[in-house]
Amino acid sequence: MVKRKFDKNQTKLGIKTLDWNVPKDHISRFVVDFIEDVFPLLEIDEPKKKKRREPLPLDSMLKLLVYAKIQHIDRTSIIADMARYHDIFRFVCDDIRPSERSIQRYRREYGRYFEVLLQMTLKKAFDEGFTEFNHVAIDGTIKKAYNSNNNTISKKETKILVDYYEGRPVSPESLEKLHKPAQRILEKKDMSDEDKLELLYGIETQFTFTGQDRIPVNDIEARFMKGKKGNYMVAYNIQSAVDYDTKLICAINVTQSPTDHYELPAIAKKAIQNVNTKPKYISADTIYLNQISLSYLADEKIEGLIPTRKQSKEKIGKLNENPYHKDHFEYDYEQDAFKCPENQYLHFYAKYTEPHKDSKKPDKVKRIYNNYNACKNCNARTKCCASSQTHKTITEYGSELQKAMNHKMEKQKYKDEYAKRSSVEGPFGIFKEQFQIEKEVVVGMIKTEERINLDALAYNLIRLYNIKQEIENTTEDLEDFCESTSIKNQLQLTATIF
Repeated sequence: MVKRKFDKNQTKLGIKTLDWNVPKDHISRFVVDFIEDVFPLLEIDEPKKKKRREPLPLDSMLKLLVYAKIQHIDRTSIIADMARYHDIFRFVCDDIRPSERSIQRYRREYGRYFEVLLQMTLKKAFDEGFTEFNHVAIDGTIKKAYNSNNNTISKKETKILVDYYEGRPVSPESLEKLHKPAQRILEKKDMSDEDKLELLYGIETQFTFTGQDRIPVNDIEARFMKGKKGNYMVAYNIQSAVDYDTKLICAINVTQSPTDHYELPAIAKKAIQNVNTKPKYISADTIYLNQISLSYLADEKIEGLIPTRKQSKEKIGKLNENPYHKDHFEYDYEQDAFKCPENQYLHFYAKYTEPHKDSKKPDKVKRIYNNYNACKNCNARTKCCASSQTHKTITEYGSELQKAMNHKMEKQKYKDEYAKRSSVEGPFGIFKEQFQIEKEVVVGMIKTEERINLDALAYNLIRLYNIKQEIENTTEDLEDFCESTSIKNQLQLTATIF
């Protein structure tokens, strides 16, 4: 039976209130206060009454879903039991008793508001003076989709099934040769022919948008992506933006792109929208160093911090061991030339463009550097050049914007600022180890982003709570020190605590 919403200070049997067993400084109180403060700003229409039953209060359900995620509980059966029997959960959700199905439905239907609540955590951090979002770091990872690598269908098999369900003649031999995933669609009895045809049309649409040979059947929006261990999996690309000062997550963007190359503008736009200000610095890995990213940063007048591949390798001590490799040629920005280990300069020779495989992407710019005469008379030519080469040639990619970025990243000031971006790795580690995003059963790109936003919201609330606790503890320690010192030395000490 669904109960009406309780007043959290209401007594039961005249003895105890709902929060009687909740510690004074417990994070559940922080979550309840936060949701109750921001809920009116969401302007959500309350669910309508169904079948003579009062709908569950939406603010109570949001508090329950967020607090359950903070406790790393994802299964709706466990959440339902905790709301029924656990004192702190009962306090958080105002002692409502939702069923598993209700929890699933509310999480599915109101998932779009998790990003709005995420924005509210950032506003709270700014209003309380915790950060000004001066430096935002960007990084990406992949999340395995709810689809095995083998449960995929080819374009040819999709065409055969579409022809079959549209009534065109298909030979029995063609149907018998279908692989298991296609056979399962054919044999599925709990789907009507219309639903199967709609699924196949969706798969055909995905083939139009991607150059991949096969499309996952269970989650048709997912893509094959390469993991860090070199293995391929059906997954989504998760981009995140993290504030350096507070380690708060500023934005989440889920994409189908197999790599991070051109994802900086989209995640940066989301971060700026969420924090409602432009950061002074945006830092990212070398993989984001391209014309699209640099043009966006230049247009938005944001200081980008993106090192070259050589600078990244130098930082981790993985430069090529061959002393005559390109890694050991120093670039002279004034002369626009490379200085080789033999102190000779390879000067700019030519520049040309190479069309990108994707017509929507800008052409690649190549710059060639060489010095035929210096190489011809060099004693180290056999060590530096291959037997078929008459001279050394260095090819650099990128426009003038990339040259300017490379030059900037050689300066110590920007190297020190870029070193801060390692903070972006923390949230991803917490996502994978504590929130276990790999085990979350979600289908579709939009629903995946909504669930990751719920993870990010829970993470941000934990961070805000910890920041406030650290400030309060520091204040109490300072007050205790002043009091003990004044008593010991019979002095009157006053302190202004900011």
